[in-house]
This record gives sequence, C-alpha cells and structure tokens, in this order.
Amino acid sequence: MRFSKIRNSESGETNTSLAKNQRGRLKAGWFLAGVGIFLGLAATGFASPQQALRPILNPANVPAWFQTGRFRSARWDGGPIEAEKGELTGWPNFTPDNPLHILQATRDWYNPKTIRYLKIAHINWAWVTWSNGFSPATEAKQWRLLRTYIKACHENNIRVAAYFSIGNMFWEDMFEHLPASVAWVKRRPDGSPWFYSRPSRYMADITKAGWLALQKERVIAAARAGADAFWIDNTFNYYGEQNVAHFLDEIYAVASRINPHIVIMSNYNRSIYTWGRLQNGVTTEDGQEPGYYTDKSTPYLVTNAGLLRYNEAIGEGWRPVSVEDGGRHVGTRETTLMAGPKWQLAIAECAMYHTSLEIFVEGMFLRDLYFQNAEALNDLRAIGRYNAFLEQNQGYYTAPKSLAQVAILSDTTDSIVSSLNKLSEQHLNYDVLFNYQKPRQSVLDHYKVVVAPNTNPLSKAWDAALARWVKEKGGTLIAVQDASLFGPAPAAADRDFGLGGLLGITKRAIPREMQARHQGKGLAIYLPQMPTAGEMASLIRKHMAKRAIEVEPRATVFSNVAYQARERRIVLHLLNYKQGLQQNIHIRTSFPVKRVEILSPDTLGRQRALVRGAGSESEIIVPELHTYDLVVIYPDEGVNISSILR
Repeated sequence: MRFSKIRNSESGETNTSLAKNQRGRLKAGWFLAGVGIFLGLAATGFASPQQALRPILNPANVPAWFQTGRFRSARWDGGPIEAEKGELTGWPNFTPDNPLHILQATRDWYNPKTIRYLKIAHINWAWVTWSNGFSPATEAKQWRLLRTYIKACHENNIRVAAYFSIGNMFWEDMFEHLPASVAWVKRRPDGSPWFYSRPSRYMADITKAGWLALQKERVIAAARAGADAFWIDNTFNYYGEQNVAHFLDEIYAVASRINPHIVIMSNYNRSIYTWGRLQNGVTTEDGQEPGYYTDKSTPYLVTNAGLLRYNEAIGEGWRPVSVEDGGRHVGTRETTLMAGPKWQLAIAECAMYHTSLEIFVEGMFLRDLYFQNAEALNDLRAIGRYNAFLEQNQGYYTAPKSLAQVAILSDTTDSIVSSLNKLSEQHLNYDVLFNYQKPRQSVLDHYKVVVAPNTNPLSKAWDAALARWVKEKGGTLIAVQDASLFGPAPAAADRDFGLGGLLGITKRAIPREMQARHQGKGLAIYLPQMPTAGEMASLIRKHMAKRAIEVEPRATVFSNVAYQARERRIVLHLLNYKQGLQQNIHIRTSFPVKRVEILSPDTLGRQRALVRGAGSESEIIVPELHTYDLVVIYPDEGVNISSILR
C-alpha cells in the first residue's frame, strides 16, 4: 500500500503495534469516558448557569504566556503525513515527480534544524501536525518525530500546539488498519459518505463513540509528548453546535488531566466564528492579504479590521485570539509567497487589534526555507523584525481597555463582518458585542452609540438594558430593519419588535424612512434598511461625543486606540496600508499631554513627536510613518483619566 512509506521507520520496520492495540481496545468496547459535562446552551445563546460550569471556560486555566499580546504564532505544518495529505488532496506541487521538491522538504520539516527558522522569526508559539486523519499505524512515525521536535522547541522557549482534524479520515488507510472505522463515517441523508474532498477524504461522525475514543487517544499522546495546546481543524457547521461543544468537553477532560492549563483552539470559518465561545481559544484562517492595491482602474484597500475586531470580541479579553491571512491577493497561500513588507503589514494589522497573526509557511515558502533560499530567508527576517518589536514592547499590547464610543451589537450569523471591514475604512473605531452575551450595564454605559444591524434574537434582558441606556444614560441606539423582531423563544403570533416601544414601531406599522425619537436623555433611531458604510459612519459621528483622541484622516492610514490603566497611558496604533512614507500626521487630544513616545519597527529618520499645548487640549505631530508606529501618550498628572474616558 502507498501508506507504507509513511509507516516505515528509518530501519524499515512497519509500526503496526499501535494499530493492533487500537483495534483490540475498540473491539473490547474500550472508550475513554471523560467527564464531559456539556449541559447545553440556553436558547438565547447566553451562557447559562450550567454552561458556566464547563471547565474549558474557566479563564484562570489559560496560562499567562498565552494571554493577548504575549505570543507570536505560526502554522508549522509538516512531516510525512502532511506531505501525504497534500499529495492525496491534490495540492499544487505536491506530486512525486515535481522538481520543486516540496514533498521532500515537507517530510523532513520536523528535523530539529528547522527550529532555527522559528527563532529567526521570533515565533514563541507554533502548531505542528500531530494527526490529520490517517490511522495510528500510519501516524506513528510522525509522532516519534514530534516527540523529539516538541522537546527541542521547549528547550528554545517555544510553545507548541498539536494540530488534529475533528473528523478527517483518509478512508483507504483507516479501513485497512481500523476496519471498525467504516461505521464512523458521517453520512448524508441519502446514505452516501460526507466527503471533505473527493476521492480520498471522508469526514467522520464526531458523535460516534469509536471515533471519539480514537481522538482521545491522539490527544492524550500529544499532551504526554508535551503539547501546550491543541489546534482543531475542519469543524463545519453541519456538525451542529451542541455536538461540537460535547466533543470539546470530552477532549478537554482528558487533556486537562495531563496539563491543567491546556488551551484548545478551533479553526472556525465564516458562519460559525462565534463557536469560539465554546472553548478557551479563538482562531480562523479567513483573513485576506492586506494592502493598498492599484491593479484595477480605481485603487482600493484590503483590510481585515472588521474580522479582527469581531474575533477579538469573541475572545472577550481572556481567550487568546489568532488569525491567519489565508487569502492571497494573487494565487494561493501554498504557491504565492508574500513579500517581507507585506508580512510586516499583516503582523502589525493583527497586533493593533489585539490578535496574533499566524504565519503560514506550507508549500513554496516551506520549500524555500528548507533549501535556504536567500529571498525566503530575507522574508523570514522581515517577519522576525516585526515580531521582535512586538516581543520587546510586549507591555504595550497587554490588558488594553478600548476607548471606542461605538458598539456594534451583532448576532451569531457572521453576516456583519464584511460591513465591519467597510465601516473601518471610514476611520471609525468601534467594539463588537454579541446577543449571546449577558448585557452588562457598566459595559453599555461606556458607549455613546450602539448599532443593532438586523440583530436577532434579542432577549428581554437586552431590550431592557438598551432602553435604560438610552433613557437614563443618553445613548443613541440605531436599529436597522428587523433588529429585535425575534426573541430567543420560538416565534409567537403576538411577538413584536422587542425594541418597538423605544423605537416607536410595530410590525404592522414599519416606517419606510428613517425615524428618530427622543427617549428620556437619549435617542432611538430606526433605519428601514442598511445604509452604505459612509452613510452609517456619518450618522454615527453625529451622535458621538468629543473624542479623547482625534487622528487626522488620511485615506490609507488606520488607527486604533486603547488605554492601559496600570501604566496610566494611552496607546495609539497607526498603520499605513500603502506602506509609503507619510509625514507630519496630526493628532488632537482633549486633555493636556505630559509626554509622548513614538516606537516603530521601521527604520525612520525622525521618531520624536512634536507636542503643542493649547489650554486643556494638546496637538501631537508624528513626523514619520512608513508602515506601523506605536504612539504612547501620557496625560498630565492633573488630568482626571476617568473624565476623558467617558
């Protein structure tokens, strides 16, 4: 069989003992039970009291090194089974007769010599391919390699996550070595197998006891080998939220017995991003290669700002969040290498929105690094320069408090993400809240404007909290189209808009034009349809208060601002998507400034800010920005910080 080239060790022996043991245990009905205390989500999606008891959702169990701002990550796919996966799936250049030698480089990627590349890139957290759907007999050699590799990573202060697929099965190999696995295949309604990709990759039914037992064995083996985290791939919406949550609880139960601080991340794609709330880590591969492009008649900008803010919100301040920019402006991630400066832009974009960029090397980049191609090594050094900057200035990226005056109240469909990217292009800073979160008045009171874009369902708790915030705190609510028409319970004939009394609408009398009603100290606005991003940004700005930090608008320059209470400082991120020299950027503050520092990973001629005072306000001039600057602002000692944050 073709899989023997993976199974054979250097001495030529075939490792079948693990498969025999596995068959014996499955035949005897041996399944690891785990504590598996999944108790379901409330119909609203809020965390119910039972949900709060799930051990995986205890923030105290997330280790300090895995907090936002403290890790720099990479997808470090490789090894014999990854090469075979690429060949069977038909990835570009993953063919035995290909002169590019990608298969050779991929098979030998877990040679400890490649750890030097992680060090050059200043990566302190990398995930490795532990299991991708082959039988234990076939994956045995990979595990032996990784035990040595993980140990070497730890010796170099690099943490490791073990990759495994939630359900991928290379069925020929699985059926040969685990005949019982034919019963684990997920079936379509007509009885046919559910493919990941034809003809080699089936998807397993994650509710099958045999499959879950096998996954637990894989997880236990990886945890014992020293894995600090797990990175789960191929979770699709057809598995169902409750089934996935149960699977995660079972996996976490066995892994946390070995490592109580284990972190589990799953690669969720659009439509299920918010499933990240089911676990203690958040990640997606749905980012796009950012930049300012001129290859069309009208220049345009590609940003991930909305996606990053959205996933940061899922993290809720305690889950680590990482994002891979899996999309390429031209070509695919396996075949098209991003140049060093573009990697730097992507790293900075993630950092300014409190996430980590997952560097992707698989394919041509991996091949070129393995064979020490000069251009690839230069790109890696460019990555390392930006990651080293984040490492050296780690304190500026931890425990940030948002200064945004605007919140977008979203549902769990992920439909708003594209609009959030567009809204970001209007140089508007905002936070994202979710309808499954319990409304907290102290959080709402931080905002001047809340937008509910077609948000459903809304619970009575949310309806009441928003009404109080408008009437008593003077907030402006902007509700779009059918927002709040549905509650968390099944639809009833007499159900009306939950915010109808506040907005002055009913489902029998829906305005065809914008309607604004003063309610107590605040304002409730109803929009019959979603406006353009520019129109929405203009409407929002009309109802915002004077901002503590105002950055001079420039088309390709984005900003994000946060406050660090312990250090009593404001951290302003400036990012230039055009990546060309911008000079003399003006920043206004609503308070007098004591001191300003400018930090940058770029080589700039002038890095000292000019600060001008004008009574109770100040003007800061940033002399130069190429790609990324960090502007650290310290208010005067006499400034009442709480007053400028309101």
